[in-house]
Amino acid sequence: MQFKELSIDPNPHHHELNPVLWDNNSLRKDVRHQLLKIARHFALYLDVPILNLKDVTLSGSSAGYNYSDYSDIDLHLVVSKTNGNDELFTAKKNLYNNQHDLAIKSIPVELYVQPADQKHHSAGIYSVLDDKWITEPVHEEPKTDPKDIKAKARNYASKINSAMRSGQIEQCRQVMDELKRLRQAGLETGGEQSVENLAFKLLRARGQIEKLRKYITKLESAELSLGEHNED
Repeated sequence: MQFKELSIDPNPHHHELNPVLWDNNSLRKDVRHQLLKIARHFALYLDVPILNLKDVTLSGSSAGYNYSDYSDIDLHLVVSKTNGNDELFTAKKNLYNNQHDLAIKSIPVELYVQPADQKHHSAGIYSVLDDKWITEPVHEEPKTDPKDIKAKARNYASKINSAMRSGQIEQCRQVMDELKRLRQAGLETGGEQSVENLAFKLLRARGQIEKLRKYITKLESAELSLGEHNED
């Protein structure tokens, strides 16, 4: 499939927040109640003696004007201290998201643990715990050219396909790391409307990111397995 054939809008924009989640720029009560319920379940799943929970926040495109049918809800458990549990939190976050198919009114929910001192880039950040905006999104007409977004995404789609054809785990990991750096650099320099971030989202909406992630897992499993042909 070529990018020019896609019906996905690389830079969606609306004049109001998603009415499924928001009512007059306030989080709907039933949505807030369920998000807090999910956050509590995730906190118990983390199973650490002291979590140091400071806030529960909603961010990403679902907290702004650039949401689409491919958007999810980024739900962050903000902790004041990680107590050296950073790697544990990352591992359990990945396991939890893989094991649980959670959604709020058909919008997938993605869980994260975020240290309070870690800078988080998002047009909007809402405290689900305190039921108020931390950073309220500003309505602006998009300025990023869709052609630039598709060109950047096409370039990285080619890298993904090349890495997967190689069958080399290190090459696949390098491309995945490059994709993460691409997005982070875009967020730091141009925010959510940066070409890099929107290209990453387009690739994710296409399923390219997930395809690469699953292929890396497949290669890792093969690398760690011992078949009959490997036996002495």
